[in-house]
Amino acid sequence: MFKNKLAFVLLCLVLIVSACGSSDETTTENKGNSGGKAVKVTFTEPARLLSVAPLYVAIEQGYFEKEGIEAEIVSGGGGAQVIASVLSGEAQFAVSGPRSMFTPLDKGEDLLAIQSLNSALTYQITLSEQYLKKKNVSKDSSFEDKVASLDGATIGTNLVGDSGDVYTRYLMQKHGVDHKNLKTVKLAGDGSKIGGMQEGIVDGGIASPPMGLQAESKDVGEIVINTSEEPMYGNMVWEAVFAKKEYLEENHETSLKVVRAIGQGMEFTRNNPREAAESIVSYFDGIDVDILEESIIELKNTFKGYGEMNQEAWDNAQDPLVEFGKISGVSTKQDTTEDVIWTSSYIDEAFKK
Repeated sequence: MFKNKLAFVLLCLVLIVSACGSSDETTTENKGNSGGKAVKVTFTEPARLLSVAPLYVAIEQGYFEKEGIEAEIVSGGGGAQVIASVLSGEAQFAVSGPRSMFTPLDKGEDLLAIQSLNSALTYQITLSEQYLKKKNVSKDSSFEDKVASLDGATIGTNLVGDSGDVYTRYLMQKHGVDHKNLKTVKLAGDGSKIGGMQEGIVDGGIASPPMGLQAESKDVGEIVINTSEEPMYGNMVWEAVFAKKEYLEENHETSLKVVRAIGQGMEFTRNNPREAAESIVSYFDGIDVDILEESIIELKNTFKGYGEMNQEAWDNAQDPLVEFGKISGVSTKQDTTEDVIWTSSYIDEAFKK
């Protein structure tokens, strides 16, 4: 009798251990329309950004659910937190500017970008009404004159030395304006930049939409420069989706589903700006849906295709960071040949005819 009971207990233990077998994918019961269990996937982003709208739209329009994925976003902490979350395994995917990838790549981390939410740099430079009068410049001035107006300006950015700072200085240098005459001030968040212009603390601000339109709606300033007007910045990887190569290799099907869901989110956002804005207005507290819609319309040309990338776009993202390495912390040029630090193979496979 004792032996029979012991055998029964051992059999139960074997069954329990088998049921709890190792897997890189956390699942939850009966989620999505794909049947069975949904894969729980966490994305990490440096802050809440409208340039990442297709990801939010993909969640709200149910594209992840249709793929059998339960998507969660961890937001905030900047690029350093994004990298820490991915490397620790707290998040499976990062959505951030390429700069976030370059420093860990330089340290030997094996990361791979599989999609870019934007095909151009989305930064806008908004200047205060007072400064525009002082410089006798407007949004209708020539691009050369608008870049020249930054000579001697004090501009608010999220962090001194951040990507907005670096790409603005490189733009000035490219157009023969001494970037050393630009002063940047840390003003994190759109409200701080707009308030800084109102109080005369800064002459303008660097940010992606909707900050510029918010400033215009309050008659504080005008969007003077869309950085994508610069041809180099008009073909550039921005807000890339990347992960550890090991994770991508071990979870190939899940990675394809992520790319497909975000790609569908890009298509929907591009073609339906009003519906897209309405679906994600809760992500942006205090911002009117009309401003979100107008901002998405301004961004929609950067939501190109399904997030395909090319080597030139990676070079255009990397070169300014290396040129201003003392500010950016990016000192080593990465090999931008396809399938080294980026690949379009997941997009090709996810959307093959």
